[in-house]
Amino acid sequence: MRKSLALPFGRGAVGLFVTGWALLGLTFASIFHAVAVADGKPFDASFNYPKNLSLALIWAALSPLVFRWTRRFPLDLRHARLRNLLAHAPALVAFSAAHHAGYVAVIWWPLGGPPGGHSHASVFDFYRAFFAASLPTNVLLYALVVIGSQALLNYEGRRAAEASEERLRAQLAEARLRVLKMQLHPHFLFNTLHSINSLVAEDPSGARQMIARLGDFLRLTLEQSERQFVTLGEEVEFLRCYLDIEQVRFQDRLTVEFDVEQGAASLQVPHLILQPIVENAIRHGVAPRAGPGHIRVAARRADGSLRLEVKDTGPGMATAAAASKSAAGAGLGLSNVRARLEQLYAGRHRFELSNGEGGGLSVTLLLPLDGATKAPPREGSADEARAGGL
Repeated sequence: MRKSLALPFGRGAVGLFVTGWALLGLTFASIFHAVAVADGKPFDASFNYPKNLSLALIWAALSPLVFRWTRRFPLDLRHARLRNLLAHAPALVAFSAAHHAGYVAVIWWPLGGPPGGHSHASVFDFYRAFFAASLPTNVLLYALVVIGSQALLNYEGRRAAEASEERLRAQLAEARLRVLKMQLHPHFLFNTLHSINSLVAEDPSGARQMIARLGDFLRLTLEQSERQFVTLGEEVEFLRCYLDIEQVRFQDRLTVEFDVEQGAASLQVPHLILQPIVENAIRHGVAPRAGPGHIRVAARRADGSLRLEVKDTGPGMATAAAASKSAAGAGLGLSNVRARLEQLYAGRHRFELSNGEGGGLSVTLLLPLDGATKAPPREGSADEARAGGL
């Protein structure tokens, strides 16, 4: 992209930049004035103050060009080459010549020519004499401008590197989230196909119904495959579709209760965050038992967070933990939930498993209402014992 000749900072800082140069010029004039007074020498304030101010403002006008030259030939010690150093020698002469030309133009107009004994000098003679006399000062000022330009370039480089690193971290986090999310799809599909296979011989009608609901489930999955967040209402609709599939298998043995606070349905939640938790509850709270099982899904606001809770009437954490030790692929469901929450919220959430007061397992999520954080992702901790279920 084509670089602008403008100053290397925002428009709002241009005034401060010019003011800084003007103050530098007036400071030099004040020093010369104080020295002249101390030595008892005359000092033409009406000429010398505008003169030094003009010298400084001309450098202010040339500084963006010096910055562009330094960008093209940087003096960063990590990359400096002899060619870059040599490139600044003719630039120093050129910028000094341009500075002197601007100053001579100001001396002759509007200041009306040099004061005192130089009034008889021609423009060329005055330019040549002033160039020789002020070249050391201009060398110093050019060097200061180059140093300042190089500092700005280094700052730009660091900012660009930090921005690039942040983009890479965000892309990595997004990629990891996609992987975690996509892990759920084959996992759920495998479990569902296994259930369909078990029903084909003994309940063909139920198997067909389960296949139909599986089609609806996969349609919703594809429609929302690119989204990491959905509304709670959409997530509950997705969960109901999944439960319709399980209802075919468990019939009257499975009852599910939803308790969603009014207004909470519009809040954003991670997509596919409830389904693996409910699947875990079915697998350990309903499937092992001959009698009926009950699952309650609740959602409500609490202290600036969205509280999601899934309770079952199964054996609770200890028994499920013992049973899960021999399960192949243990921990995929809940450990996947934990990892996604860590990626999305970076510790600003809570994920808790506990035994319910009346038995069974309670899984509680506290999610911040302001959504996902931009903090760098952190590695998830070990799963609770019950997480070995899926």
